[in-house]
Amino acid sequence: MINSIRKCTYPQGRGSYGVVFALEGSSEYRFSNGENVAVSKGDFLFLSPDSAYIIATQEDFYHYTVNFDIHKDTSLLGALSASYVLLHNYKTEQLERTVKRLVSLWEAKERGYEMRAVGTLYELMTMFYFGYVEKNDGEDELRLRPAKEYIEQHFDTEITLEKLARLSDMSVTNFRREWSKQYAETPMQYRDTIRIYYAREYLSSGFYTVSEVSKKCGFEDVSYFVRFFKKKTGVTPGKLKKY
Repeated sequence: MINSIRKCTYPQGRGSYGVVFALEGSSEYRFSNGENVAVSKGDFLFLSPDSAYIIATQEDFYHYTVNFDIHKDTSLLGALSASYVLLHNYKTEQLERTVKRLVSLWEAKERGYEMRAVGTLYELMTMFYFGYVEKNDGEDELRLRPAKEYIEQHFDTEITLEKLARLSDMSVTNFRREWSKQYAETPMQYRDTIRIYYAREYLSSGFYTVSEVSKKCGFEDVSYFVRFFKKKTGVTPGKLKKY
């Protein structure tokens, strides 16, 4: 929903996960641990259930707020374990479009809206997760970022080293060497890591079959996907889906 506020308090914690996307104006989130965080247009804020804070502003603060619960064991929350995470002007247009789509689905309440909304929520939070990871990248990784982002956005397709090298403005040899310096896995292994990440999220949501997850993660052969997933995680997709 779109909110306009001057003051809001959660002295005992908010009780659910939440994301805030700022549309207009600015506000200050004053957390119980003494930290103050300024949020303004284009900012995206993730809040955990135990985050206790007061929101104070001298002007109308227009923003989208999405409150939700999510499986406590999801790998997403393993990274976003802090009381809050703020992304400043990170892929603003793409995030705003996704938030608007999520809010529209929920408000329209058309047939199947809950399943579609949950899928959009996971899409939104996955974008946020990679924004969080990118925020903490070092300067040495900036040149490789176009290739890294390409893998994250096209993990469900065939990817070549030639394409990744061109995106980073390097030869294949230099790209392979620079990548190996920065990361503990090859580009294709990183793509596999992304595939497993998404597969775990989709399966944990409970809204997709194993076959659907296989296709969404770039595997045409379901049997191969099952073997691949078990090799990487130690459990079959079907077993993870049950819990």
